[in-house]
Amino acid sequence: MSLWAVVKKEFLQIGRDVRMLFMLIAVPAILLIFFGYVLSFDIRNVAVGLLDLDGSASSRDFVQSLTAGEYFTLRAVFHNRHDLDRSLADGSIMVGIVIPPRFGARLEQGRTTPLQVLIDGSDGRKASIVNGYLQASVAAFTQRSLSAWAASNGHTLAAPVAVEERIWYNPELKSSLFFITGLIVFILMITGTISTALSVVRERERGTMEQILVSPLSAVTVIVGKTIPYVIIASLSTTLILLVGTLLFGLVVKGSFLALILAALLFILAALGQGILISTITTSQQVAFFVAALSSILPSLILSGFIFPIAGMPPIIRAITVVVPARYFVDLLRAIMLRGAGIETGIESLTALAILSFSMLAVATFRLKKGRLV
Repeated sequence: MSLWAVVKKEFLQIGRDVRMLFMLIAVPAILLIFFGYVLSFDIRNVAVGLLDLDGSASSRDFVQSLTAGEYFTLRAVFHNRHDLDRSLADGSIMVGIVIPPRFGARLEQGRTTPLQVLIDGSDGRKASIVNGYLQASVAAFTQRSLSAWAASNGHTLAAPVAVEERIWYNPELKSSLFFITGLIVFILMITGTISTALSVVRERERGTMEQILVSPLSAVTVIVGKTIPYVIIASLSTTLILLVGTLLFGLVVKGSFLALILAALLFILAALGQGILISTITTSQQVAFFVAALSSILPSLILSGFIFPIAGMPPIIRAITVVVPARYFVDLLRAIMLRGAGIETGIESLTALAILSFSMLAVATFRLKKGRLV
């Protein structure tokens, strides 16, 4: 009965703070919509400048094949190299292509044909992606040209190795699907940790926490009673996030719903436990917000594998990620939602997430007991 009293009190307190309720339920979905459309590794409409010194049908065919898709857009046609270099320097174009004389004649003879491509590398990540797009486009054009040359000479062109590739789980290579699963983790970690940290510290500032601590209630009862309402609200928020992801971004749960529910529940407990723990070591809402934001944003963004692959990190950083709950939830979400995994596939991540979650709550309970004795 005492546990229900704490739960009821917490629900009443949350209900009185409409802004907090809005932040817990609606803001995560809003953030998912915003970041889901903004964050992407896909690059489209890359500005291309052309210096065609050949002017043949083959050179025009090459430019048309390059700009036929959504990745490259022909922005300017130059008549000399100086203008092309100047446009690259001022950022008017990102890619400059120089087609040399006798480009078409060489292709008709089946000879190797040079082609100069200049890429603005001031943004290394973007330049690397654009270079990959270019290589794929040139390879496709080269294959067509070789086939045409062979056919015109009565030959059949057979490649010594024929690669038949199939992209599983994300055949269109949409980076949005990769990002959205990480965003779910990022958003839940922030809202769960910050909301609980501020809730408990607010009570300490108002003096109501001291009244609870001097009551016959145990520290375990207080922790569980304060956690249950936020678990319910966070679960509703998670459901809303998944619904938004499905409707707007085509995110589908391909794996086990039971594994997804269990993983989400354990991660929510970890986030709430971290928030309660922070509230036991801070005395003001400003400090609690700063510590909660810092301890939730940086690990879930940098150390979880959300954006930066953990395998590429230095050994000492990889060791630190072992105690980051977001790391395991990111792995579980991508495995369950993109690869169709079940509980048996993610048992190691689920176990690690459970250990971290209950350890966080245990430490928070111990801190609360210690504060009560003092």
